[in-house]
Amino acid sequence: MASPLASALNFIRHHQDGEIAEKIRNSGMEYNMNYGVSSLLLSNYAKSVGRNQELADALWKENFREAKLMTFMFADYQIISDETIQTYVSNCVNNEMVEIAVIHIFSLLPNALPNAKKWLSDSRRYVKMAGYLTIARLAMKQSFGTETDLQEIFPSYERDVISTDFFVYQSVQKAFQELAFRRQDLKPLIVEKTKYICEQNKGTDFELQTKEMCQILEYC
Repeated sequence: MASPLASALNFIRHHQDGEIAEKIRNSGMEYNMNYGVSSLLLSNYAKSVGRNQELADALWKENFREAKLMTFMFADYQIISDETIQTYVSNCVNNEMVEIAVIHIFSLLPNALPNAKKWLSDSRRYVKMAGYLTIARLAMKQSFGTETDLQEIFPSYERDVISTDFFVYQSVQKAFQELAFRRQDLKPLIVEKTKYICEQNKGTDFELQTKEMCQILEYC
């Protein structure tokens, strides 16, 4: 009988798609190698097997796209160490890795919100992105936290809502759009802060960017 790792690798090889692999390469996403297996297929396979941290650890050592993504899907949020989580987030090298990691492991952790807050202060693009997308996911699950938690992330919001980094800015938008929509109790504070940021950036290169955020909140 094949080991869990051998079975997972066989699944990946069996479902490889050259056309999708080429599209991923052309998208500019950084991977050592990819087989073009859709994340949906990977997720369905992981669900059929169940959480397995030992398997996740073995897959993480494989240096190609599908193994990295499946690592997040197999990682066991009930037993995984903080050190391993920091290894994961520090080694996310593109937006796809961040998005999959947030959905399948980062937002499920008991300390998801403290992690997210810490990641917001990181200078690295994808770590910061992981923080905001984790907050967005927590908001979607109605498990974000309190007004105090919101106040604690406002300084990061004020800084990053005028980021010139597309991925950071988009993740900021996602986080605060979800917060305003899912948490009507927090929305007035978010709107007030955003209007303040708009006022502070009148006449600057970021005026349109901050106005866009205000418009997004109007529909929440």
